[in-house]
Amino acid sequence: MLPEGQWVEFHVTSIDVIHSFWAYQLGVKADANPGVDNVAFTRPEHLGLFQVHCAELCGLWHGAMFNGGEVVTVASFQRWAAATRIQLADVTRILPPYALTYDPTVVPQMNKAMVKAGIAGANGYYYPPGDPVQP
Repeated sequence: MLPEGQWVEFHVTSIDVIHSFWAYQLGVKADANPGVDNVAFTRPEHLGLFQVHCAELCGLWHGAMFNGGEVVTVASFQRWAAATRIQLADVTRILPPYALTYDPTVVPQMNKAMVKAGIAGANGYYYPPGDPVQP
């Protein structure tokens, strides 16, 4: 969810390989590099749905790395944000603080939190480079 007519700031990074955050209907494309905080801005001018894709050939699950969002009125966004903050309070408590890099031991914790919250980017999980098991 994004508020119509308001500036939005994206902090784009990665925990594994180089990706690229591409919300083409919003005019935003930012590379996601491990250890880098790539900041991008947009100001959505129209209500409605938009798509987000990974625009960097990043590995086995690249073709499944897409999601969508919606631009809503400012009032709708504020209601959604307040409700989401309450709904995900138990989940956000178990996440590590935001960082440009993470100790690999916290990645499974982040995956569990995402699944518990119903958030699944691409396939919903992070697979470390040495993981031979793929679904």
